Amino acid sequence: MIDSTSRTLREVLMVKRVRYGVIILLSFLALSLIVVFFSPFQYDQISYNVHYPPLSPSSVNWPYIMGTDNLGRDVFTRTFYAYILDTGCGLAIVSLSGLIGLIIGLISGYLGGLVDLVLMRIMDIVISIPGFMLAIAIAAVLGSSIVNAVISVVIVTVPIYARLVRGMVLSVKESLFVLAAKEAGLSTVRIIVKHVLPQVTPIFITQLTMELSNAIIYIAALSFIGLGAQEPVPEWGLMISTARRYVREAWWPAVLPGLVMFLTVLSFNLIGDGLRDYLDPRKKLSVRETS
Repeated sequence: MIDSTSRTLREVLMVKRVRYGVIILLSFLALSLIVVFFSPFQYDQISYNVHYPPLSPSSVNWPYIMGTDNLGRDVFTRTFYAYILDTGCGLAIVSLSGLIGLIIGLISGYLGGLVDLVLMRIMDIVISIPGFMLAIAIAAVLGSSIVNAVISVVIVTVPIYARLVRGMVLSVKESLFVLAAKEAGLSTVRIIVKHVLPQVTPIFITQLTMELSNAIIYIAALSFIGLGAQEPVPEWGLMISTARRYVREAWWPAVLPGLVMFLTVLSFNLIGDGLRDYLDPRKKLSVRETS
């Protein structure tokens, strides 16, 4: 089992897009850990000696290697603290919404009938409303905080996984091995867990990876308009929103966090695309040959 897992992992990493995405993520993770444990600054530490105008990125301004913002806070420290916060929120969102959507999709697709009708109509109602607008409405009702922003995005993204899983279950449940399990007298729960779920898992994991980048964008966008993280929490959307007010005088407090966010989102998209190609039998051989 361990040998099979390690072999699969090596094959996945042979795909160029996955490899590049992993390199970017691990590089940013290493920088974030360095910042947390070795940075001479705290993310909310104000330096009154360099209050305004902000220091520009320069080796001359050491240790402010990425400059300071309008309050004299180190942009490098805040940017990579924000990496931990935003990716953590993204992971929490896809974990919660993915788990809820997986359960709904399995139950709806396998049981069918009235259960399927009710669950899918609820999902249709949620998905019929533009996602970001619904997230704004929910976050506004719950109140402005990073936790409430996560909850709002979870609610918005559950139907994505539920409908995906339901569609796969509908195609799997009529397979011979599932019908044989029914004839053998296995319980519904056991059939779903032992026979249906393994068939759904690969594509489901790929979708989770793809949606992780969207989750990060949702959180940043909600914070940008004031419905997510609040000062002095380091969050990419909030940092960009604050820095845009003086972007003509100092571009780095807005551009540098935005660049790191862009590369992080890009890396998750690369990994998701690579996993999708790896799991596609029609592309698998050509992907391996060109990697």
